[in-house]
Amino acid sequence: MEFNDQEVDIVVFEDEEGNEVEFEIQFTFEHKGEEYAVMTEATDEEFDEETVPDMFILRVVNAGQEDEEFVAVDEDMMDELTEVVEEIFAEEFEEEEE
Repeated sequence: MEFNDQEVDIVVFEDEEGNEVEFEIQFTFEHKGEEYAVMTEATDEEFDEETVPDMFILRVVNAGQEDEEFVAVDEDMMDELTEVVEEIFAEEFEEEEE
């Protein structure tokens, strides 16, 4: 997992009104045999420690050899995944401090 990759992965979803919304995949991780992606809405806005963008966790399903599908996470699993993501951020922060 790398946080500072130069390559940016953008995924386009349609909202309930049919408008296209772009999301940037920040990173992916595995948990209990499943792959998950952490995404933020794609923007040119710069963020710092004070302003953090809304993050979304979606399960990654391989629909084909190269096709990936992103599926909403069950509500009962979201708390557990949020804790995992917080641990990943804490570990990354500790590594940067060293």
